[in-house]
Amino acid sequence: MESATFKQPVFVRDEGRVVQKIGCVMDAIEFLEEWPVERRGLLHAAASDACYSAYDGRKSVEAANRAFMTWARRVAVIEDLPAAPQWMTGPKISKIDHL
Repeated sequence: MESATFKQPVFVRDEGRVVQKIGCVMDAIEFLEEWPVERRGLLHAAASDACYSAYDGRKSVEAANRAFMTWARRVAVIEDLPAAPQWMTGPKISKIDHL
């Protein structure tokens, strides 16, 4: 089975407004399972099916990621966190580099 880790994590808000990082298929399955039954629909079922299928190896992890993101956007729980500034993630320059 391929790695169940998403290439890019997805950040979502739960009903308590807490932001969670969804970094793999199992995280997505757990989030979907915790979603209130009365608020589930066809898109939720499709996202769940895609995630379970990816977990079992019947679908790709990317397909599960896309299905989960589509559902999260539709129910407005996806959280677009700003990327870290370049000065935090850029290459480190030491004094030796300036010589």
